[in-house]
Amino acid sequence: MAECIVNFVLAKLADAVVQEALLLYGVDAKVEAVSRELGRIQAFLKDADKKQITDEQQKYWVKEVRDIAYSMEDVIDTFLMEVPQQPQKFNGVMEKMKRKFKIAKKGPDVHKLLDEISLIQTKLEEIEKSRLRYGINNLGEGGGEIQLPIRPLVLPNIDPEVIGFNKDQDYIVKELLNETTKKCYVVSIWGPGGLGKTTLAHKIYNSNNVKERFGLRIWVTISQNFQLIDILRKIMKQLDPSKQPEDQEALLTMIHESLRSNTYLIVFDDVWTNDLWIQIEAALPNDNNGSRILMTTRFSDVSKDADPTCEPYKLEYLTNELSFELLLKKALPNHDPNNSAFHGFSEIMNQFVHKCGGLPLALVVVGGLLSKKPCNYNAWSKVLKTMSWHADGKKCSEIIGTSYEDLPFALKSCFMYFAAFPKDHAIKAKELIQMWIAEGFISQEDNRTLEETAESFLEDLVQRSMIYVKSRSYDGSIEFCYIHDLLRDLAIQKAKEDKFLVVYSNPDDQRFMSGARRVAVHHLYCDELMLSQNLRTLLYFGDKYMPNCSKQRLLKVVSTGTSRSTKIKLKMFEGLTQLRYLHLVGHRSDKWEGCLELGAMKFLQTLSLWIWVGDLIPVTDSLWHINTLRHVNAEDFCKIPPSTKLTNLQTLSQMLVTESWEKELPHLPNLRSLKLVNNESFTAGSVVAFLGTLEHLITLEIVGNHILLHIFDMRCFPFYQNLQCLTFYNTCETPHEIAIDVSMFPPHLTYLSISKYQFHQDVMSVLEKLPCLKMLHLENAFTNRKLSCSAEGFNQLESLHLWDMTFEDWEIEDGAMPILTELEIYRCRKLCVPQGLRHLTDLQNLRWVYSRCGGKTDAEVMNLLKDVVPSNVQIHLR
Repeated sequence: MAECIVNFVLAKLADAVVQEALLLYGVDAKVEAVSRELGRIQAFLKDADKKQITDEQQKYWVKEVRDIAYSMEDVIDTFLMEVPQQPQKFNGVMEKMKRKFKIAKKGPDVHKLLDEISLIQTKLEEIEKSRLRYGINNLGEGGGEIQLPIRPLVLPNIDPEVIGFNKDQDYIVKELLNETTKKCYVVSIWGPGGLGKTTLAHKIYNSNNVKERFGLRIWVTISQNFQLIDILRKIMKQLDPSKQPEDQEALLTMIHESLRSNTYLIVFDDVWTNDLWIQIEAALPNDNNGSRILMTTRFSDVSKDADPTCEPYKLEYLTNELSFELLLKKALPNHDPNNSAFHGFSEIMNQFVHKCGGLPLALVVVGGLLSKKPCNYNAWSKVLKTMSWHADGKKCSEIIGTSYEDLPFALKSCFMYFAAFPKDHAIKAKELIQMWIAEGFISQEDNRTLEETAESFLEDLVQRSMIYVKSRSYDGSIEFCYIHDLLRDLAIQKAKEDKFLVVYSNPDDQRFMSGARRVAVHHLYCDELMLSQNLRTLLYFGDKYMPNCSKQRLLKVVSTGTSRSTKIKLKMFEGLTQLRYLHLVGHRSDKWEGCLELGAMKFLQTLSLWIWVGDLIPVTDSLWHINTLRHVNAEDFCKIPPSTKLTNLQTLSQMLVTESWEKELPHLPNLRSLKLVNNESFTAGSVVAFLGTLEHLITLEIVGNHILLHIFDMRCFPFYQNLQCLTFYNTCETPHEIAIDVSMFPPHLTYLSISKYQFHQDVMSVLEKLPCLKMLHLENAFTNRKLSCSAEGFNQLESLHLWDMTFEDWEIEDGAMPILTELEIYRCRKLCVPQGLRHLTDLQNLRWVYSRCGGKTDAEVMNLLKDVVPSNVQIHLR
């Protein structure tokens, strides 16, 4: 990891902007000397990391180098912060005199800077001497930089943990559905971490017979250091999100009243102590209605206080046969068992199976590691020889540790970043990627944007089974991801060892904060948190007062979670001129009024503002002069001046069309995602002209009045072949009447949403011809009384939403929508249950909401649906 830090600092010193500033102030020679010394040491660090040194003296030497690299980064960042915003070049005698005057008046303290660099140089010389003293002189021999292979952006996602649970699932479900007693009791699953308890519980929770039996199902993940009020809030959020009282007693009472009239199943996942039941018992009614509690735990005795009569179910390790099957699925997902070359792997795979001891997580991680290696016996033998674990409790952690050490340098920083996120947190991939870029983890590659490279990094971590995919977007990219508990523990451990990041989850963690460069705050009450002056990253996941970070002037990344109740003092951010990433969600807690001045943030890349209380927070026009901007998302409308030129901008939401565009258009040539909002001053000509400047657009959303037909027709725009996601939302009270043709829509469209339009033809018969469409949403789309989907129509469609539609009959031919898995019919009150639903053999979820088929009761509608849909379909009726 030290090599990665040194590499990062060297890249910063080589940056053209830094070089110009160093030259201007006459300190370039000193810095160059330090760069050369760090470069020489870097070769030894690469091999030290590759050989996984275990000698304590050598480890100490590596830590010393890391600390020196951090110090050099601090010196350079502080220097750049004090440099005037636009350093000028000076030529000639008079200009040189002006230069000295400028330096003395506005520049940084050059003498102090030189002294700090000299001190670092002296320490580097001492480190070089100690390298020989510690016997590190031979580490550099034969060491080569590990290159991250260029991978395709989208890789197949294989669910790794679906083997060997059928018997366990049947037993647990039988216990939950036991009719011999109506009394609420507890069923618990126990076993060591990584055995698949949570995976099994998820399968049970989502099984058809469990869904049919329990009117209410609630899932709550319990952390090792849980707070009761947090658990109660999670339960209440699933019962009624609109009710969130602050008082704990009020929550207990409210939950009890909500549950007592229902047959419920509550899953408490990953329970660590007996205290949970003692504290939460008052919220759970013990009525004789057949309700159940399902617990997963690493300890066999935690459920005794809950229900002493029930014996916990011990989840066993996988058999050798199932272990072999799981390992094979991960290591060689595309293998041909009939190929003679495959049989040579059976022996060595059995050795891996024996080493993993039937632990599913270990098998998955090892399989991910092997999938990255050349498919030959020698390469796999080398992996086998380097794995050495002893006690059972260390098996999985050491296996995962082996996989971590195998990561390329660039990926180690990316992986450790997952330590920042709370347990079981659904991580939004786009935000994670933008933070990686702001941190400087991602290097520019030819013919690729930084975002595309970062996305390939994330996919690489997924393939290695270090990270898991929660959901994918309709273009195949990762939408949300998460990290397994044991892998998260590893990330936290490595981040702490390398002084990479500190997680503040309770007051005792304050002692680790001194000198912390990145801090993730999970504790609720932390507004008085003592933060390091050298802090670069602050990630806040609470819902109270965000810590005051106004004095941390080197901050690059600041982010809150998603809670609107987070209280934020906006004024404190104006002095943070080094910010690259600013994501704020919450309420304004200060009385400051006026626009948010962001122009001084000359390096800002990502801005995301969702601040409530009174009027939305406007930003000044100075934002549009920051040429490093890449992504802008704001609740308030973005009024962009026509003279704006932002060649790096890729994402822009809430862009307001203005009359000034008639004279000059904004220059945003590399936009990939755009949400365009019109008002009464809308002029179709300006919008058409602006869209005609965008070649790389992939996602387009147009909201407002008077979206005319020639804007609906995408054929005239240069992004016609690239566009994948398209949304039209008409805000006019009267729906526009339009006629459409399939050729109007981009051929590679995967997502289409159209709201408040009146079509002159059967809209489904037109849109079903789109060859790549995966998701379709039609809302308030007035059309013929009868819609039809022909055989082989919508052959790629996976999800269909029909909202507030006026059609009465829907003909679905056999062969239509062959891979549709999700269908939602919402407030289509005239629609009778289509008999053609029986042809949708891949359908998994059907939501029939407020659609009463001409006044029929819920029971009648349910019977009609059950008569036509396949028996395995989950029907949700409201």
